[in-house]
Amino acid sequence: MSYLVRMAWRNLGRHRGRTALSLLAIVMGVFVVVIAKGVIDGMVGSWLTYSINLDSGHVRIIQPEYRLKERTLSLSYPVGDDETPASVIIDKIRSVPEVQVATGRIRFGMMLAASASARDPQDAQDAYDAQEMVMGIGVDFAEEEKAVRLSQFVRGHGAAGDTARDAGRLPKPGAREILLGRDLMATLGVEVGDRVNALFSTSFGSLRIATFRVSGKIESGLRMLDESTAYIPLDVAMGLLDMEGSVTEVVVFGRSAELASKLQAQISAALANMAGAGAGVSLRELAIVPWNEHNELIGFVSQAKAIYTVIYIFLVILASFVVFNTQLMVVSERTREIGMLSALGLAPESIRRLFTIEGAILAAAGSAGGALLGALFNLWFGRVGIDLTGITQAMSSEILITPRLYPTTDLRVLVYSFVLGVAVTMAAVYIPARAAGALKPTEALRIV
Repeated sequence: MSYLVRMAWRNLGRHRGRTALSLLAIVMGVFVVVIAKGVIDGMVGSWLTYSINLDSGHVRIIQPEYRLKERTLSLSYPVGDDETPASVIIDKIRSVPEVQVATGRIRFGMMLAASASARDPQDAQDAYDAQEMVMGIGVDFAEEEKAVRLSQFVRGHGAAGDTARDAGRLPKPGAREILLGRDLMATLGVEVGDRVNALFSTSFGSLRIATFRVSGKIESGLRMLDESTAYIPLDVAMGLLDMEGSVTEVVVFGRSAELASKLQAQISAALANMAGAGAGVSLRELAIVPWNEHNELIGFVSQAKAIYTVIYIFLVILASFVVFNTQLMVVSERTREIGMLSALGLAPESIRRLFTIEGAILAAAGSAGGALLGALFNLWFGRVGIDLTGITQAMSSEILITPRLYPTTDLRVLVYSFVLGVAVTMAAVYIPARAAGALKPTEALRIV
C-alpha cells in the first residue's frame, strides 16, 4: 500500500495546475459550508436566545384563551385569582426540581408621552405631539436578572456631571419608575431622570393615567426593545392595572431549552397535584407551553435547517464536479500508462486504489484547508461581527435579531464540513477510479 501512496503523491505533482484547481474547488466548497453554517447558526441561535429570554422562557404558563388573544394584550385571562394568587402558583412551580427561575409577567398596552415636569418644559411640550403606543411589561426585575439579565442592555446618558442621570439602572420594586428603549426615548424627547405620562386600560376596562420616572435606557440593538417596549415593576403593574395577585403569564426557565419537555411534564404534574389538593379548579385549565411551540417561526426554522443541510451538500457536490472531471481527464490521458502498469503485473484492484488514493489526498487536503479557512473567517467575524443594519431595518420588530451578527465557531461544524467534503469528493472519484481499474492492458496499449 505504501508504494501506491508514493505513486499517487508523485502523480499529483506531475500536473500541479490541475491538482491546484481540484484542491481550490474542494477548499472553496467546504469553506462556504463552514461560513454559511456559522452565519446561519449564529443568526438562529441569537434569535432563539432572545426569543426564549424575552418572550417565551423555556416553558410558559398561560390561560388557553389568552394565547388566542395575546396580540391584543388582553388582561381578561390572568393566571392567578383571589382563591389562588399567582405568587402561590409561582412558589409551587419553583419547588419543581428542574426549575431554576419562575417569574410572573404582565403584558399590556399603553400610550406614552413626556410629562410636563420633564427636564425641559419646552421639550416636554413638543413631546406631546410624539405620543407612542407601546407594549408595557410588568416584571420582577430581581427574578428576571437571574435568567434574562436586562441590566446588560441598560445605559444611562444624562447631562454631563449629572450623577442621577448618568446612573441608568433597573426600576426599583414599588417605585413608579420605567425602563425605556433608546429609540423610544428619542421619539418622546426624554432622557434618564425625566418623567413620562402613561395612559392605559385596567383589567376592568377603565382608563387610567400614571406618571413614571425614567430610570434607565435600553440599548439592545433589538427593535422591539429599543422602539416599542416599556418595563415597569411587577408590583406597580398589579396595582395600577387592578390585577392584585394575577399576572398574564408565568415564565419558567430550566437547566436548558433541550429539557423543556421534561420541565413541562413536571410542572403539569405539580399543578395537577396542587389543584387536587383544593388550591383551585382553574389550575387544571392552564396551558403549559414549551418554547418550541410558542412561535410559528420556530417551526419554520426547523424546516429551514433541513433545507440548509441539503444546500450544504449541494455546494460540496458542485465543487466535487471539478474533481470528477479532472480525474476523468487524468484517466484518459494516462491510458497507455495504465496499460503498461497492468502489463507489468499491477492488478486492476491496485490501479483502482491508486486513483482512489489520489482522490483521497485531494479530498483530505482540500477539506482540511476549507474547514481551517472557514474557522478563521468565523473566529474573526465572531469577534467584530457582520453589520446587518439594512436587513434588520426591513424586518418586523418582532423578529429578535440584532443589527450585528456574530457567526459561531463550533468544532462539530468543522468536523461535519470536513467529513462532508471528503465523503462527497470520494464519491466523485469512485467512477474515474473504477474506469481506470477496468481498462484491459491490450486495449490500453493501443492508445497513441
